[in-house]
Amino acid sequence: MEIKMKKRILSIILALVMIFSCVSVSAETPGETASRYLTGLIELIDKYYKYDDITKEELYEAVIEYFIKENPDELESALKVVTDKLDDYSVYYTADELGDFVQNVHQSYVGIGVTVQKTDLGCIVTEVNPSGGAYAAGVCVGDEIISADGESLSGKSLNDMVSKIQGLAGTTVTVGIMRNDVYLTLDIERKKINIQTVSYDIIDDIGYIYISSFATATAQELKDALFDIEENHKLKKIIIDVRDNPGGELGSVIDILSMFVPENKVLVKFEYKNEKMNYDIKSKATFSKAPNRKIVILANENSASASELFTATMQHYKLATVVGQITFGKGSMQEMVGIIDPPGFNLGDIKLTMAEFTKPDGGRINHLGILPDVAVKNKHKDFDESELTPMTINARYSIGDEHSDVLAIEERLAALGYIVGEVDGVFDKMTHQATINFQADTELHPYGVMDYTTQARLNDVIEDLEVEIDTQLEKALEILRK
Repeated sequence: MEIKMKKRILSIILALVMIFSCVSVSAETPGETASRYLTGLIELIDKYYKYDDITKEELYEAVIEYFIKENPDELESALKVVTDKLDDYSVYYTADELGDFVQNVHQSYVGIGVTVQKTDLGCIVTEVNPSGGAYAAGVCVGDEIISADGESLSGKSLNDMVSKIQGLAGTTVTVGIMRNDVYLTLDIERKKINIQTVSYDIIDDIGYIYISSFATATAQELKDALFDIEENHKLKKIIIDVRDNPGGELGSVIDILSMFVPENKVLVKFEYKNEKMNYDIKSKATFSKAPNRKIVILANENSASASELFTATMQHYKLATVVGQITFGKGSMQEMVGIIDPPGFNLGDIKLTMAEFTKPDGGRINHLGILPDVAVKNKHKDFDESELTPMTINARYSIGDEHSDVLAIEERLAALGYIVGEVDGVFDKMTHQATINFQADTELHPYGVMDYTTQARLNDVIEDLEVEIDTQLEKALEILRK
């Protein structure tokens, strides 16, 4: 009996040694060490503690309760730790992050309607939305915004600058602008700006529609595009491109599917942890027979979530031929929990995975994706430099310089996506900022002067550049021409 007792005591001692050993040979932080010690001790207590009046889970709960009571400011950090342990799509958003997330989902924001890049003095305008107040006030691409309501933007982060310019709809912001070394002040009305998610074109008497995401206004934008293609151009052959579409709002894709799928047909099934919560959504269409259209859907490995639901349902009812690559495979649905703030807190919310959605026949999408009817992978080829202005690399260029070499530089920067404005051979602030961005991306000193080293690196990058040949689109056109 005494020997058995000694063995038991020895096993406990060995367990303690196991917990507290290896510290010197590991590269742990103090926090990691403390966490490991605590976990090991709770495991030991759970194994050897005589009484069954407390569980291991209750011990962990006691630790959490103590630390949150002692450190209430860490509540949001704790919430982030919890959601980090869940799937990739369950997230805790702070109040500020929540606002940005909602804007992103709805693809709308309140502001003056410009896209900007950070500069030393503020931010440079790279795009002006025609529906925004900036367009109405005369803001141009290349304008540098250096102040908002009299406050300098120099030295601020891009997020801080944007927050100064944005505000409540209907209010006015006074922005200070440098344009060709001339200082201007403009009073600009802030408005709700809807980011366009649908664009379209006519290619060889075939309608081509690109949907970048499914947002609040997407259904109406698609309806307008279809009307122009079908009623004004009298075309019934249509390509709908959802490549690189990450998804978006469920309501949006349901409204869009109801433009194609006859009434009362199941569009999607939802499966919850509690099976009693499962439900189907049916088409809201008012027609019993699908409109006479010939449709090809383009999808790829970056088509995810709502774009997969759209693709799968159209494919299921044989309303479209799917061309491209197997899709991403995100068939889970997230909902906002709706956190109620405890007294003294300003919390955000948790986006939690609550269900999986499936094809109308119950077929899984999550982790599987949608198989195309016609598998096609885009090809690549070397970029053709023959159309570019030759670059001599005989001088350094900075703001104010005008030369054929500057035109050659701008053409190359534009080919790489660094310039979206006018290419005119004048080294202006847009060219300056593009140069800084290129230098930063290629690990050169980012100071905005197109020196010899930067020009040589630019030439090297262009020589190695490959462009994508859209063989998927070519296949879609081929199918619809038959």
